[in-house]
Amino acid sequence: MFFDDEPHGVFFLIDNKSFYASCEAVSRGLNPLKVPLVVLSEAENTNGGLILATSPEAKHLFHLKANVSRKRDLPNDPRLWVVPPRMNLYIQRNLQINQIFHQFTTEQEVWPYSIDESILDMTHTWRLFGNSVREVARLIQKTVRQKLGLYTTVGIGDNPVQAKLALDLYAKHNHELIGEIHYETVPDKIWSITELTDVWGIGPRMAKRLNRLHIHNMYELAHTNPYLLKQQLGVIGSQLFATAWGIDRAQVTEPTKVKAASLGNSQVLPRDYFNQVEIETVIKEIGEQVAARLRHHHKLAG
Repeated sequence: MFFDDEPHGVFFLIDNKSFYASCEAVSRGLNPLKVPLVVLSEAENTNGGLILATSPEAKHLFHLKANVSRKRDLPNDPRLWVVPPRMNLYIQRNLQINQIFHQFTTEQEVWPYSIDESILDMTHTWRLFGNSVREVARLIQKTVRQKLGLYTTVGIGDNPVQAKLALDLYAKHNHELIGEIHYETVPDKIWSITELTDVWGIGPRMAKRLNRLHIHNMYELAHTNPYLLKQQLGVIGSQLFATAWGIDRAQVTEPTKVKAASLGNSQVLPRDYFNQVEIETVIKEIGEQVAARLRHHHKLAG
């Protein structure tokens, strides 16, 4: 088989569903899946507030989006809870969740991927907790739910990238909140994806670059010459080819060695800008901030 020489393990990528909003709901004795709630930043430079998180019900009822919608987009509806962010609470819950994960595998085999996602290498321990990998995933979900009141979504795979794709493409869209991808199901689960931007690591700009190479879906990406992809896209081309085949040789327990960190800056604008002079001013300000960081780190850009 093509995949025989690839690493085979049992990996969970666990996401805390609508994490900030869920933490706020639970702290108020509310069901995080049923209450319409948003976490609203009160920073002055966001024109009264930026919505940092939304509960599933707020998304469904009012079509609000985190980090996109602003205070002006909030409906005048008494059902909607609007609360300020409490970062210390979210960090505390994140630590508690990962402590629960340590009950199911070693601390070295739990990698906090972000404040609301963690990768668990369950290869050597899952049999201690159930008769099937899916049964163990349900047990972890139930444990987090009972102890912290939070809902979790689980992607399962033979490696971390399969677990990530299973999480994003399948687990978040079924009632069990569990999705699986394995080497033998790659053709059905990955090659069947017709929208490139549905896949982790492919944004609108990258999708356009792939379109120019006559690649419009994951099947075509998987069956494009990998040397052509690397020639046209660089290292990311090889990474995308591996993703299309569900291949990931990363070792979660090995610390990542960063070759070179990028230096940049982002800014949340208080309003929409239409005047060219104002737009140029903002770009210049951001450029000056990046230049200052470059000088601080004694770096030279080319």
